[in-house]
Amino acid sequence: MTRNLDLDSGRDQEESIDDLWFASPFDFGGDGKNTKPWHVQRRFRRRMRLVQIPEDLTGKTVLDMGSWDGFWAFECERRGAKRVLAIDNWVSERHYRTFLYARDRLGSKIDHLHMDAHEVSPETTGKFDLVLCFGLLYHLRHPLLALEKIRSVTLDRLILETNSLIPAVHEQIPMITFFPGDETSSSLFHYEGGFPTRAWLASALHSAGFARYEFIYSPSFRYLKKLRALITNTPGHGRLIAHAFVK
Repeated sequence: MTRNLDLDSGRDQEESIDDLWFASPFDFGGDGKNTKPWHVQRRFRRRMRLVQIPEDLTGKTVLDMGSWDGFWAFECERRGAKRVLAIDNWVSERHYRTFLYARDRLGSKIDHLHMDAHEVSPETTGKFDLVLCFGLLYHLRHPLLALEKIRSVTLDRLILETNSLIPAVHEQIPMITFFPGDETSSSLFHYEGGFPTRAWLASALHSAGFARYEFIYSPSFRYLKKLRALITNTPGHGRLIAHAFVK
């Protein structure tokens, strides 16, 4: 069920940044003080280049799934989108206060809904020219179902960034891992979901109803990771970015 947590966003203006939980680099005052250190800022600048969000979103509608602190949603608003909807399940009040603080400090007008990714539909959210799904797929209990839901609300393009599985062999087989989320059970993956191979994501995007897709970034040092996986008998992982299109 969609809902917004019952918080007074006005009080967030007086909260200390140290009391919140930012995953992204924000410079609210323009005084050089940032919510994250320099190496995280550098990583996000690189990430911004790699995901290739269109520079001009004037007149477009955007859905940011798994928005957390809203970094990508606010960026799309800055690029001229006429409507941006940020959704997340904001598992704690602290997470949600962080988003509200950023929204207030930036003077943003974006909409937001407390919603699980599996609940999106034309009826609950409407449809969007551009859908962003960054760092979310491997958190989901039902990733293929979620991709079908995402397709139902996508008018033009999905930009999807995920951690991907890099096995030593059989990488061309559409496989996906499953880890139950117990941090004591694995030193490698701690998510209630799984990392897909590139082949799985390609098959899943096609099955979900996207007409075509392009992989615009594949994991760095993939062959070294495959060699390490062969030696250690443990699959590697790395970031994978795809653009999927309705037409």
